[in-house]
Amino acid sequence: MSEEIVDDIIRAGRAHADEVEVALLESESVSIELKQSHPAHAGESHGTGLIIRVIHEGKIGSSSTSTLTNWRNCLDSAIASAHLAEPIPWRGLPGPVPIEGPSLSFDSSVRPDPDVALTYCKELLAGATEFPEAAVVGGGAGLSRGSVLLANSAGIRYVEEHTSVSASLEAIADHSTGFEYDRSVSADIDACAIGRRAAELAATSRNGLPIETGTYDLLLSPHAFASLCAPLLKQAVNGRSVLMGRSFLADKLGTQIAPEHLMVVDDPFYPGGLGSTRFDAEGVPTRKNTIIDSGYLNTFTYDLKTGYRCGHESTGNASRGGLGGGVSIGMHNLVFTGETMKEPGEGRCVLVNEVIGAHTANPLTGDFSVEIQNAFFMEDGHIQEPIRKAMLAGNIFGMLEGIVGMGAEPRRVGDTIVSSVRVHAMHLVG
Repeated sequence: MSEEIVDDIIRAGRAHADEVEVALLESESVSIELKQSHPAHAGESHGTGLIIRVIHEGKIGSSSTSTLTNWRNCLDSAIASAHLAEPIPWRGLPGPVPIEGPSLSFDSSVRPDPDVALTYCKELLAGATEFPEAAVVGGGAGLSRGSVLLANSAGIRYVEEHTSVSASLEAIADHSTGFEYDRSVSADIDACAIGRRAAELAATSRNGLPIETGTYDLLLSPHAFASLCAPLLKQAVNGRSVLMGRSFLADKLGTQIAPEHLMVVDDPFYPGGLGSTRFDAEGVPTRKNTIIDSGYLNTFTYDLKTGYRCGHESTGNASRGGLGGGVSIGMHNLVFTGETMKEPGEGRCVLVNEVIGAHTANPLTGDFSVEIQNAFFMEDGHIQEPIRKAMLAGNIFGMLEGIVGMGAEPRRVGDTIVSSVRVHAMHLVG
């Protein structure tokens, strides 16, 4: 039934526009939210979404609906918005190519079952009991399963399924808090370990010592580094940001912006990656894009629209945020690798497990000022005294240049894969 509607939309749309693209999204999910140590809310949702995009004489219009039977009105809205749009250089939607293999972000064993979500919650709480001085503030678990069917008038018809399992817990001990979470495409998350870690961070961060304002070597946890660095780097290499003059890296293609041991790759085929996919939101086959190659800025990222405007081909980075979201430029799995240190916490340094306020960083310059949390002095790899809250100020690109080594065990933090990162000479304000 749904696939028949897609064919009907393309046929009807071709009577009024040069090209038609249809994305049909289906999803189901369950979640259980904890309030303190008790399940406070259970939710279940089933959703269907239809996104239609038409291109006529270089003018692009789009519309979406959650009611499939309303597709004719949705198509009319897309055609009407295209008539109002300004024309852009456009060289067409992609045609079909062989895309083989199973979905890369899908595990058939994952089913949105509320009993499974409740089991994860119980494991979270069981892990937290190992640090009884910490009290659970909240948390929860969720499972989802969905699919996307992408078709266009050039002959594309791709289908991909995806699954997600997530769990998180927040704990507090006196005035110190701890938070931990994980999200995976498979049921391989360790909810007990998540609960234990959150409670441990809260318990061990109590009675922090003041730190003098100055310059320190930092050992950033994967979570802290990903929270701070990944959003700014994604924005800076976004081809649209470059085109609009909103990227600090706009004139630095081919120049060294990081130590020669650092590699940053957008890998859509990363095993178990949350963003793994064989095609992007416009049907362009995905590929590995090396963003930083041996310290040198190697490429920007493009979708079709921005690529055509800039005279570049799409890098397979078109994405949609969901129903109602237009096509934008995104990343799949941002993988950081660099020189591995035998002991990244060697000597004297400051371990930072979490940062708060990374969203306030300036995407135009890369400047940031964030609060560090769950921070500790480290001596030759051993965690010492906790540190009272302090501010970390700097520039993300200066921080990249200051990376001296990385830990051996990469961790998945959302769509970023990175191990702990040692950065030389960062400014802390006590």
